[in-house]
Amino acid sequence: MEKREISVLIGERLRMFRVDRGLSLETLASVTGVSKPMLGQIERGVSNPTVATLWKIASGLGVPFTAFIAEGPQVTVARADEMTPLFDDGERYQVFNTYTSTNGNVEVYRLRLLPGCRRFSEPHSRGVIESLTVSVGTLKIVLSDTVHTLFPGDALSFPGDMEHEYVNDHDEAAEAHLVIIYA
Repeated sequence: MEKREISVLIGERLRMFRVDRGLSLETLASVTGVSKPMLGQIERGVSNPTVATLWKIASGLGVPFTAFIAEGPQVTVARADEMTPLFDDGERYQVFNTYTSTNGNVEVYRLRLLPGCRRFSEPHSRGVIESLTVSVGTLKIVLSDTVHTLFPGDALSFPGDMEHEYVNDHDEAAEAHLVIIYA
């Protein structure tokens, strides 16, 4: 899916969730912490939100992050060179959705963190679990004030309602698979 198609899809889904809940853009802005003008631009498909912005919106609406981009159940092959990532941290943080369960309770991502990447993640809703497995490079995960350094094959699971940060302070890209489980 092209970047423009993703923006339009995100906008359509955002409007659907907002209207279904009977929320005005102003009310949604206060619930999510995302400005009313930005929400309007996203709904119109003229702004491609960052990962952080989309997380804020998803958390405020109480929906999984991938509810904005997931397609229905089907057999799919997603070729790495054909996937369109979502970006953050000056495009040093790249996230590729590789699977979302039909009920939206499980999401699987491939993460790519370029050298120098620092991606702070707002806490998710209570009961959310994140499980991360590093496949390439070295990745640091900061939970509260504790730093966990992971190498290829290492895994870390933690409550998603904690503040957490993904850091690649090495000279090579790091890659990991992230599973998010919603209660």
